[in-house]
Formats: sequence, structure tokens, C-alpha cells
Amino acid sequence: MASTNTMATGIVAEYNPFHNGHLYHLQQAKKITGQPVIVVMSGSFMQRGEPACADKWLRAELACSQGADLILELPAVFSLRSAQFFAHGAISILKACGCVNYICCGTETSDYDFMEAASAITTSESQLRLQDKLKQGQSYATACSELLPQLPLQSPNDILALEYSKALLGSNITPIFLQRRNAGYNDTTITGSIASATAIRKSIHDKNQEWLSSVPKTTALALQKIIPGYNENLLWQLICYRLRALTAEEIAKYCQCSEGLENLLKSAANAPNLAQALSLCTNKRYSTSRIRRLFLQLLMDKPRNILEQQNPAYLRVLAFNDNGRTLLKTIKHRGTLPLLTKLGRYPERNHSQAFGEQLHYECCATDLWSMVQYTPYYNNCGRDYLQSPIYIQSVSYTHLTLPTILRV
Repeated sequence: MASTNTMATGIVAEYNPFHNGHLYHLQQAKKITGQPVIVVMSGSFMQRGEPACADKWLRAELACSQGADLILELPAVFSLRSAQFFAHGAISILKACGCVNYICCGTETSDYDFMEAASAITTSESQLRLQDKLKQGQSYATACSELLPQLPLQSPNDILALEYSKALLGSNITPIFLQRRNAGYNDTTITGSIASATAIRKSIHDKNQEWLSSVPKTTALALQKIIPGYNENLLWQLICYRLRALTAEEIAKYCQCSEGLENLLKSAANAPNLAQALSLCTNKRYSTSRIRRLFLQLLMDKPRNILEQQNPAYLRVLAFNDNGRTLLKTIKHRGTLPLLTKLGRYPERNHSQAFGEQLHYECCATDLWSMVQYTPYYNNCGRDYLQSPIYIQSVSYTHLTLPTILRV
């Protein structure tokens, strides 16, 4: 049994759903560092602005069934924001564990020095130039690419790698950049055993069997027991109601609009469906993912200042195995944030205002997610208060152990 001085490798992921590319990433992280892995995972909503294809506890369980040791939740107040704050929130959680000395990131350009790029782009001069480019209407990725011409930021994974590196500056965590295999982030076709999550979700939606070759058997079995995905028509009706009920000025109070973007969102109220609303609002300056995030922020019906908090207020456990249990003991001794397992009746008692706001936002996100699910079991409210972390009992500990799943 490891001591409370156990060190771990961090991974930031969404596992939407857990597939063979994620398995490769996880195995390589353990092979390179020889350490257990702590994953910081988005909960109900993804950074691209979509509801998860399955609930966060099942997705965490599937990751633990394939070798992840401890899954911590990235609060929705960070998963529903831009890459900069998504990365900052996730890295802050890994730092707060007090036992993470490596982070393993998947990139399209693994031989590039992202830490050097992070140092270059965070200088005062670079930040002024960046702000000028943003004011001129350039997207964040385009502006960064012009400031770092040797790193064309075409992939969301490379953008995130840069943001992780920025968040790691001055810390004791060493990044490991791992080359992604085969499928790109937004690929929509499946041609082998490793495919993008986008392609897998599309295959599931299209009701063909191609996706089965791209996921571990545990993922396949679990997803075949539910109806993965969400009711887009219902989601759009909820969004459309908010767009029609609020003025442009009110829209700006509930989501992170800038430069008059609230007027563009308001104009989408007459769109017949979500796809056309996104098409209406998306342009060179505003990505589809950003518009999706703003729509979901609007549905949360919370003041935008809650979304503008800088740091996570707690560490929340979604799933763990025997090695994760040991890591939790280490975190209790060395961690710098409250550790949450069960919420209890008044989980915010004796904690900060930020703690209460972030946790309440998370519970609302879970309930909103549940409303648009096809699977009846998921339609219940209040699951954050009822669901305990999932414990995976490992048969033995090796890099390739297939644990015994206690709940699927």
C-alpha cells in the first residue's frame, strides 16, 4: 500500500465518451511516469458547449474501469468557459491536490515547446498585442497564432495545450505532451480502432455500429444500456424561450457576452432550430463552440459574475479505485481545497461564498442536463445530492489491469 506521500500524474479530459484514444493516452501516461493518474473531468456540459452523452458518474466509472485511479469533477463554471479558463480551472484543481507532479496532455504538435510559447505570449508586450488583435475582431486562436507563427493553432487540443502551459508557469508540475494518434479532434468518420469522440457520437446518433470498434468493451456495454445523447429539439425550445423572454441587455447579464454579442444572440430568437441559430451567430470572430456555451450559460439563469470566478473552490470526487483511495488520503493531508464526496443536506455550510455558488451552479447544471436526456432514468432531479462517488474494486494494479465494475 502506498504512503500518503504518493505522487500522481494529472490528465484533463471530458471522456464524452471514453474511447480507445483515451485508453492509449491513459496507458502512455502511466507507462511514462509509473504513477497513478488523477483525471479532472468535465461534468454535465462540455467545453464545446454541449450536454454530455452520458452522465458524469458513468463516464467517470468507465474511465476508472480502464485504469484511471481518481476522477475529480471540473465545475461547470469552468467547463462552460473559454479554453483559457477551462484550462486554468483544471490545472488549479490538480495543483490543489498537493500530490501531482506531472500532467500528460494530448496534442497534434507534440514536438513543439508549449512552455516556451506560454512564456512568450504572457509577457506584457504580447498581452497588449493580443488584446489589440481581439479588439480588431480576430478570434483568440487566430490572434495567438499570429503572435506565435511557429505554432499554428488549428486544433482545439493544441490551443488547450498552450493554455495548460500558461496555467503551469511557475508551478512544480511538469507537462508531458503526447502525440495524438490517427483521428483528429473534429474528425467525423471512423476508419480504425481509434476515432474522435465527435465521430463516435455521430455514429451513435446515426444508429450504425461503426463506433463499437473504437471504444473499450466496457464503454460499448454501458452505452448500449442507455440512449446516449440529448434531445436537441427540447434543448433549443428551452434556449429559444430564454432568448424571447429576455431583452438584449438582460441576456448580457446572464452570459459572458462582449462587444454587443447579446444583440446577435437576441436575433437568433426567431431561428427554427438550434443549428440555424448557431449558423446565424457564428462568424470569424465568434466560434460555434462559444455560441453554444453562451446559450447554455443563459439557460442556467445565474448572474454572469458567478461565471467570472477565477479559481475552483473545492475538489469533488466522482469515481476512484484502490489506488485512488490512497490518493484521497494524500489529498486530505496535503490538499489546499475542501474535498467533497457526499454532499449532505447543507454542503455549503462553513465554506466560502464561492464554494456555495460553484456547487449550486453545478447542481443546476446536472438538473438542466437531466431535462434533455432521452434515457428516463436520467430525468430525475437532485442527483448530485443522491449519487455517491463510484468505487471500482481493482483485481490488481498494473498499467493494463481491467478492474471489476461494481455498477454499470
